[in-house]
Amino acid sequence: MERDFRQYVLHHYNRAASYYDIIEFIRKGTRPKVIEMSGWQPGEKVLDICTGTGDLALAFGRLGAEVVGVDIAENMLQRAAAKSNGEYITWLKMDATELQFPENSFDVTTLSLALHHMPESTQHQVLSEIARVTRRKVVLVEPHQPFAKWKHAIWGFIASFVDKSEYMPQWVRQNFNQTCYNAGLKVEEIRVTTLAIHRLTACKPMTVRPEASGVVREKW
Repeated sequence: MERDFRQYVLHHYNRAASYYDIIEFIRKGTRPKVIEMSGWQPGEKVLDICTGTGDLALAFGRLGAEVVGVDIAENMLQRAAAKSNGEYITWLKMDATELQFPENSFDVTTLSLALHHMPESTQHQVLSEIARVTRRKVVLVEPHQPFAKWKHAIWGFIASFVDKSEYMPQWVRQNFNQTCYNAGLKVEEIRVTTLAIHRLTACKPMTVRPEASGVVREKW
């Protein structure tokens, strides 16, 4: 039986809230690219899941977007709220596996650097929820996975020193495009950025979910 990943996430990120932004420079270049890939337009609503200290939510907010940032780590949300500086953003403590929003509540949904901390079954829950609440575009930021299989073990070893996720060995071998598809998200664009550390995946919510149609696999 898979151990509940939340124990690690809450322990680590609540402790890290006070110094988490020190390494934000590594992710700084991803923010404009996420906004570009989302195709956000004035008047559209944005949901930033696993918002952390809120930098991506704030980037959308400074453009005038109506943004909701959610996370399960309360200390991270407190840090995000303290950084708002007048930008109107709603910060909510919420589990991404059970989003408390109606269907199609948001035009754009983003999620950064959280899925690789979860077993694939939990990723599926989160992505299914994202597909449910999003009308138009989803952009996911996660550690890059080498496309060549022979690099998986090498990259997994290196990545384990950078990121302490217990699921990193599984993550680097995972067919993430397939995971997205099975959850009802059609991958449309992939970009590798930040010295190949991050992989940005843009998806479109599918009108007919694979589970409903009986189709659960797609070639990549």
